[in-house]
Amino acid sequence: MIRNRPFSRFHPALALLLACIPALAQAGPASKVYMPQVSYGEWELEMRGGFQQWPGQPGDRAQQYVTDIGYGVAPRWFTELAVFYAKTPGSAARVEGYEWENVFQLTEIGEHWMDVGLFAEIAHDRLAKKNYVELGPMLQKEFGRALVNLNLLFKRGLNRDREPGTEFEYAWQWKWRGNVLFEPGLQGFGSFGRIGGLHVAENKLGPAFFGRTALGAGRALKYDAALLFGSVNGSPDRTLRFQLEYEFF
Repeated sequence: MIRNRPFSRFHPALALLLACIPALAQAGPASKVYMPQVSYGEWELEMRGGFQQWPGQPGDRAQQYVTDIGYGVAPRWFTELAVFYAKTPGSAARVEGYEWENVFQLTEIGEHWMDVGLFAEIAHDRLAKKNYVELGPMLQKEFGRALVNLNLLFKRGLNRDREPGTEFEYAWQWKWRGNVLFEPGLQGFGSFGRIGGLHVAENKLGPAFFGRTALGAGRALKYDAALLFGSVNGSPDRTLRFQLEYEFF
């Protein structure tokens, strides 16, 4: 397992990013990085998933998959419904939960020093029979040909028997733009735990690639994948994740 390796050789923008986010609480292998950009009138079908290796732990080789459908209902509002599936070794896949996700674009892309959006979702954990709300800013910044994205999310239970406090989670990515069919980069997910007792609860990061291909008539296919390594105790040793999006008007 990788443990606390230095990042000083990375791109300066990435080094700054990592300094701001030392660690997402128990981020599943199907977690994603949300973008602060909305395409009005666009439909999106998405499939994402992955698995994690966690030797000696109950979650070892657990798999998670998500299917969702979204639509740009307004020039600055994109809404999405998602269904989560989970599978552990020796058992069949089952529905884990549901989410209603919303992206609100707060600034015009490229017109200010940083692009800003707001992410908000309501989630239902079918297995635990609990409900959650998650809210936080989505930040995006260009550095030449590099593009950096950061999500800072606050998650809180809605049930009376909820765990006390609010979780502080994050997701980030850095990519080098060039050939739109294949752009290399990095991704990371982690958690500071609960506000009031902040600590590095989980942190995983690793190499990623991103791509997009136009299919004509307003249709496109986007994809990305990453191999993530745990950098602190409490993180999976390795996580492999992927994401496919079919966009059309």
